[in-house]
Amino acid sequence: MGNKLHYVVPVIAALIAGSGVCAAHSGTLEDIKASGKVRIGIPNINPYGYIDGDGHVTGQAPELTRAFFADMGVKEVDPVVTEWGALIGGLMAGRFDIIATGMLIQPERCRQISFGNPEYKIVSAFAVRKGNPLALTSYQTVAKHDAAKIGMLTGAGDIRYAELAGVPAARRILFPDFTAALAGLQAGRVDAVVASTVTIRNALTRLADPELEYAELTEQPLGENGKPVVSYGGMGFRKEDVALREAWNSWLTTQLQSGKATQIMAPFGFGPETQPSADITADQICSETK
Repeated sequence: MGNKLHYVVPVIAALIAGSGVCAAHSGTLEDIKASGKVRIGIPNINPYGYIDGDGHVTGQAPELTRAFFADMGVKEVDPVVTEWGALIGGLMAGRFDIIATGMLIQPERCRQISFGNPEYKIVSAFAVRKGNPLALTSYQTVAKHDAAKIGMLTGAGDIRYAELAGVPAARRILFPDFTAALAGLQAGRVDAVVASTVTIRNALTRLADPELEYAELTEQPLGENGKPVVSYGGMGFRKEDVALREAWNSWLTTQLQSGKATQIMAPFGFGPETQPSADITADQICSETK
């Protein structure tokens, strides 16, 4: 018995040392380099990550991703279109390598995946019918109006912010994607749709429906601490993909400082005003209670 124990312990130690336990942190990055291809999860939401009319994957996050991997010789970006609410599950299940859609960095999401440092900061706005007939300019105005219904995406942080403002669940209408949410607004199923300023402006420009308009909020959503929420968006990584995340953060820091990142994102409605402060990290945001 004693001899067996002495034999097994060194073997186990050797197996651990020589196995993928230590290499797991760099596995995905090395696999991507070797294959010359990266799979990105996108929800098909313009301008963050979507397939254009020519079948080409583009958007704020895919273009940043493309530039990052191009710098290391990886040319092929393979999109995996996934409903918003299934992106985290799809990443964890290995359906794709990165969530590339400017997903908001939120503590509850940080418990499931790791985020790259923020690429942008953003505030919220509403899309409403022409003239904003119910005068909806904040979650509070939605809550105070007995019949007002607001549309939002399944799995979005907006659900909690609306709840905190007193909007009952029956008047929070969930949609699988932003196209469906705007269709709901056009059809009168909701009186407003909430999203980031960038999303709303780009979508309304693209839709060109004279019966819909942009509504600037008079008060930003309030978080758990009662303070206005400033949201930050970043890439999503599996927790074990440490090397991939670290490589991304290093590259992103350089591109933000040089202005190249803003230049890449500019065609999608991002500018200097959306650039996060250099001292804001994903780890800091993840540790906060919104």
